[in-house]
Amino acid sequence: MPSIWEPLFGIIVLLALAMTLGSIAERLKQSAIVGFMLAGLLLGPNVLGRFVQWFQEKQSDTVITGADAIPPQVPAVLRAMIDPAQITAIADLGVTLLMFTIGLEFSWSRLKRLGLKAIATGVMQIVVTMAATTAIVMLFNLSFTAGVALGGIFALSSTGVVMPALARRSEVDSVHGRFALGILLVQDIAVIPLVLIIAALGGTGTVGQVVWHTVGQFGIVAGFIVCCVVLVKYVVPRVVAFNAPTGNREVTVLFAIVLSLGAAWGAHKLGLSPALGAFIAAIFLGESAIAPRLRGDVGPLKTIFVTMFFASIGMLGDPVWIVQHWWQVGVALGILLLVKPTVVWGVGRVFKLAHRHAIAAGVCMGQVGVFSFVLARSAQDGQVISEQMFSLVVSITILTLFLTPYLVTFAPTAGAKGERLLRRWGLAKIGSGVDASVGRELSSHIVVVGFGPAGRAVANRMYQSGSTVVVVDLNPQSIKAARDAGMRAMVGDASSPELLKQVSIDTAEALVITLPDHYLAMAVIVEALELAPKVQIVVRARYHRYVDLLTRTGANVVIDEEANVGDRLSESLRVKVSTDSERDHEVIKEEATAPGGKTETE
Repeated sequence: MPSIWEPLFGIIVLLALAMTLGSIAERLKQSAIVGFMLAGLLLGPNVLGRFVQWFQEKQSDTVITGADAIPPQVPAVLRAMIDPAQITAIADLGVTLLMFTIGLEFSWSRLKRLGLKAIATGVMQIVVTMAATTAIVMLFNLSFTAGVALGGIFALSSTGVVMPALARRSEVDSVHGRFALGILLVQDIAVIPLVLIIAALGGTGTVGQVVWHTVGQFGIVAGFIVCCVVLVKYVVPRVVAFNAPTGNREVTVLFAIVLSLGAAWGAHKLGLSPALGAFIAAIFLGESAIAPRLRGDVGPLKTIFVTMFFASIGMLGDPVWIVQHWWQVGVALGILLLVKPTVVWGVGRVFKLAHRHAIAAGVCMGQVGVFSFVLARSAQDGQVISEQMFSLVVSITILTLFLTPYLVTFAPTAGAKGERLLRRWGLAKIGSGVDASVGRELSSHIVVVGFGPAGRAVANRMYQSGSTVVVVDLNPQSIKAARDAGMRAMVGDASSPELLKQVSIDTAEALVITLPDHYLAMAVIVEALELAPKVQIVVRARYHRYVDLLTRTGANVVIDEEANVGDRLSESLRVKVSTDSERDHEVIKEEATAPGGKTETE
């Protein structure tokens, strides 16, 4: 009779090794994901499995191949971990559960706040990357359908890896971080049509039959989405209301999990990807009334889902295959790391993003994403790509996910060096918003870099006090607002020496930098001191950890945002407590002196 305990013990061993290697990776200042994938690689069929096979061959003096690759003498614990069929099942379950948690965190409101420009940017990046990949693939005598499939696979990046890496470096609010976030959110939602397109590429029959089948698939997805919306909008609120008097959180969470896993099963029965079904259900569930509670309660489970997914991806990796096909892997990896960042940089320039930030965002996104595994599995099932090509995709995915923490770390430096190189070649200009008359006849003026809430506050106060204020910002709308307020203003990147010359930084009394991006602030400080060594520089530090760094770079005054918030909170609390205590004292005093009132001695 089959037992679940041996496979369960195998999963326990996998999670334990993933925890150990993930902790070691974190201690070495790397992403824990590197440890998770390494654990899967070591315990998978291509490392542990080969060792078991070699050991059995030594014992029996026979070569074990084909169906006998896992001999019957192998314990069930190891069999569950090295059996390719088991690994495939674990990988499919892992990606389904992970896409459920990613869908819960997907924010329609955040996408709306980014605006149509961000959506257009993301769509353009996907289309251009697919077109470029298809052209390159066809140069290697592969089919057009394989090119389109690989284009969709390589067009996607990993939100779940890039954003935590940016967060660890406090760069989510940087210019290149926000630009990357907009593209990543569009990529997340684009996986839905991409799965259907790749499924259509594997269709057989006449062109008309394939088109009709594809239209039918889109219709099924549309109906599936309608069902999810109805459930979330009408069924979920009733379940929440029914369960509210009991205050039992577990029932609500169980209902949400049943709904999501049921969506995965329903998608499977409809001929769609189960992972896609879980994702669609989760993104609508994430907008429901129980979403905040659900994210909190599912949080610990997300750790298991993420670990299982990346470990399962590691299990699919084959070091021997990579070594045997090193030149194919090397060429594919090199093309990806060159083409994809170049596409992101080009798209950024189309939307007037400075070279520095567009290059940095491109470097951050130079990897194959989590959703790419869903597309690759769909392409393999539809025979759009071969088994060898699937192995190449898995190898590239693993290698680029390994490289991602390093790419994110290197991105700001790459952006700065790339921009300097383009300037040397005469390809980088200040920008289309430059007004050469802005800096004319200026002396003892204040240059304010960044016109967000902090920049507006300081610029308005200095302007009202009679100072001449020059505002520099990348956003044309912010510059228009500054000009409407009567200030001089210029669109552009303040880290550009040419722009600093235009605002007469050498004769300025002070330079105020209100940017949340500490790397960009440091670049502005360095360039400003090169042109005006005596200018007084006041800079905002979003996080306390960067105060000393900004000071050493050359800032005269650094405003510590975290320390100031702590001071304001403590002061507000002191005033509130003091006011409440005085009010209570007055009430007690009034009661004690009122007719018939009693004092404590009475």
